[in-house]
Amino acid sequence: MFPWKRIWVVTKPTQKEDVLAHVPGLISSNVFIEPCPKGTAAAISWATARIESLHTNSVIAVLPSDHLIEDEEEFRRVLDAGLSFAGFNPCLVTFGIKPSRAEPAYGYIEIGRLKTKVRDKDCYDVMAFHEKPDRETALNYLSLGSFFWNSGIFAFSSAVLFEALKKWMPAAREPLEHIRSLSGSKEEASVVSRYYNLMPDGSLDKGLLEKASNVVVFPCNYGWHDMGVWETYYDLSAKDEDGNAVDGLVASVGCKNCLLMSEGGILLAAVGTENMVIVAEGDAVLVCPRNRLGEIQQAVEKIRKEGLVEYL
Repeated sequence: MFPWKRIWVVTKPTQKEDVLAHVPGLISSNVFIEPCPKGTAAAISWATARIESLHTNSVIAVLPSDHLIEDEEEFRRVLDAGLSFAGFNPCLVTFGIKPSRAEPAYGYIEIGRLKTKVRDKDCYDVMAFHEKPDRETALNYLSLGSFFWNSGIFAFSSAVLFEALKKWMPAAREPLEHIRSLSGSKEEASVVSRYYNLMPDGSLDKGLLEKASNVVVFPCNYGWHDMGVWETYYDLSAKDEDGNAVDGLVASVGCKNCLLMSEGGILLAAVGTENMVIVAEGDAVLVCPRNRLGEIQQAVEKIRKEGLVEYL
């Protein structure tokens, strides 16, 4: 859908070489390196400012890299409809996934009235965004039929995003303006290093989309999986005869229905565990019952508060 010169990736310093290795067609200068982790609001705003400095009045699609799409043709059709709508309407476009299960690990979008059809794809007003629910609430959402998983895939014009940031995330305005003013200059790197840290923390969803009144949603059903959710990874992985999904240097005895993963040459040994997720990667280990994976974000927030961000 897009030529390589119009594709950008935002990542952290330790991942640039991996990104280029896995996406060989990507132009090296189109990889933006975050000076520090701030969340999707800062990353998307910064990338949009960089793109706008090169291509004014751009219409931009935001696509998280950890998603698996089964029906690629349908995905292209829906994304094309959303981009077309974003190009001619002052709206922030989201894409909602028809739920296949009551999933507490996802945020939800509640749809309102049918706004229009674009290339045979329905477009609805957004009634509300809902944070990750408990299991009972997720089951209720599933039964109502008007709630969709928030995919984190967006489309908007750069002008619409900047206007929304000015209104709903004013704390982002000043540092972003400093960065925008010197995009493409010799001073850009030092300016980004200085001002990016002043951008608000958090996600674009919570900081902007949940507050804005000009948000629409295209409901989708193209076989979407968020590989950043451990239960999804478990569901899609091959299992042994005891229902365990095993990846890496793992020794298990008497374990059932577990996800056991180890990266970086760490030996993971598990005995007698059932329905657990145990992941060892780098200098951190995650241990969590599969039925409580929706609470991992609480652990992430505690890690941030304790000043241990380098382990995330």
